[in-house]
Amino acid sequence: MTKPFVETSKEVLQYIDPTKKVRVYRNLHKDCISVKQGGLVRCHATNVVLKDCKFIVSEAGQRRVRNEKKKNVHAFVEGYVVDARRSLELLDFSGRRSTTIHTKQTIGNSPTYHTMRG
Repeated sequence: MTKPFVETSKEVLQYIDPTKKVRVYRNLHKDCISVKQGGLVRCHATNVVLKDCKFIVSEAGQRRVRNEKKKNVHAFVEGYVVDARRSLELLDFSGRRSTTIHTKQTIGNSPTYHTMRG
């Protein structure tokens, strides 16, 4: 069964339970971001905005990549999907609240996501 493909976080919210965390990772075959919840891929997206993120790398999966010399999903970001229109509320540069900025970059062969807090 083909999973829905969406453009924005607002659209992602239609396919998930927003009260539960998701795990997102870069899908190299479809050139997009895959959104998993409850162990199932719920949709694919062009971009996703997350809050309260945790960055997870499976050491066993990373070892498997090195040993087999084949790529696999072993790193992802876990957090809550928020509507991108709310991202300005989350980004307060006045110093009154914690500021979270999410960026994507590729390190080696694995795309990774970084959070900078201010």
